[in-house]
Amino acid sequence: MNPFRLSRFAFPALLVASAALAQGAPTPTAADLGAARAAQLLELLPDGEEKRRFVLDCTGCHTFDARTAAPGGRARTRAQWDSAAHRMLSYAGATSGFPVIAAAREPATTAEWLARWITDSSLATIAPAPPRVTPNVREYLMPMAQDLPHDVAVDADGKVVITGMFSHTMYLLDPASGAMDPVAIPADRASPRAIVIDDRGAWWVLLGGPRRIARRDPVLGAWTMHDIGMYPHSIGVDPAGRVWFNGHFTRDPEQIGFLDPTTGSITLRDVPPHPVLAKVAGGPIPYELRVAPDGAVWISELGGNRLVRHDPAANTFRAFDMPTPHSGPRRFDIDAAGMLWIPEYAGGKLTRLDPATGRFTQWDLPVRNAAPYVVRVDRQRGDLWIGTGAADAVFRFDPRTAQFTTYDLPTRGALVRHLDIDPRTGAVWVAYGASPGVPARVARIEP
Repeated sequence: MNPFRLSRFAFPALLVASAALAQGAPTPTAADLGAARAAQLLELLPDGEEKRRFVLDCTGCHTFDARTAAPGGRARTRAQWDSAAHRMLSYAGATSGFPVIAAAREPATTAEWLARWITDSSLATIAPAPPRVTPNVREYLMPMAQDLPHDVAVDADGKVVITGMFSHTMYLLDPASGAMDPVAIPADRASPRAIVIDDRGAWWVLLGGPRRIARRDPVLGAWTMHDIGMYPHSIGVDPAGRVWFNGHFTRDPEQIGFLDPTTGSITLRDVPPHPVLAKVAGGPIPYELRVAPDGAVWISELGGNRLVRHDPAANTFRAFDMPTPHSGPRRFDIDAAGMLWIPEYAGGKLTRLDPATGRFTQWDLPVRNAAPYVVRVDRQRGDLWIGTGAADAVFRFDPRTAQFTTYDLPTRGALVRHLDIDPRTGAVWVAYGASPGVPARVARIEP
């Protein structure tokens, strides 16, 4: 798609902006725009492939809010967008040390496209966000405001284990008292990313800095370390007790692997190469990993736009391409029947995949441009919970009625990266923050 060619989707935005300008609509103040959801800013961009690419490349570390789009209450100029794009590529471009932006991202064309649509006139069309009603939500601030609580997990006692990715520390939150106790990790610059708690209560934690799997004993609190030789993203335990992980930036070959806890051995397996991105800098960006009830291991590719199923016994793989290009399948989950529930981060939809038929079914979310980031299935109650990156909300979806319920979060700019459900009470725990952005926190939602 040519981002500079006006499409039929672009005209409504132009007409609204033109009408606002003709009526002399005042330019919103910085405070007015600061109260807007990121989804409202994204609404100013025309729907289509270019927008989905932009959402994937440029909104995963921080929200596309007023601080990004209109610092000081005024739209950025083309030159300012160009400078910002160059800076972001230096941090996270395809050839950087953290390659989450696609190799095709180019500052000049990005700046031209954004400056075309994000203008003082278009900003003036943003209506005040509706009042937030959050009686069922309680927030808990992280001890370090600039921390990144990447993952959360509820243990058997109802306490919440949190990975402090930037503080290099684990935290254990007691919901009753609100106390958040640090748990030190005996590794230099540990950068804990992901956690799963096994049936015996042991913590299995991925450490991004030293590239290890760490196990914390539930009784003694002692840690055991296992080198895995790659920067990991997600973790899961299969019915045989093996601990699976995926290489976040592996591409040629893309790899997953497992740790056998009984022997300490690591086994790596090559995923079939992505047909387009295996040889391209940045690659398909392997993302979530989940273990299905039948023991199959599934992964998503954020940039590669597909789901891949691995049969550990047969050592075979099967790929499923998402129905919408550049939809951004992020942190999916699998229900008891083996159905995959996938958040289309850039596509803005909740999508179900039936592995038996290969059929995808899609639902629109209650908020357009919500940037759904993570889905988790409540196995006890059958509901799905969806954390978002741009709506400042969490959605509950009932698959029996196809109805959504919205739970607003108290904080603007709440980029929800992960959530977990207390199986006993149904309480939902979400972790959010941004880099840079709002002070890091977790929140409890009581349905």
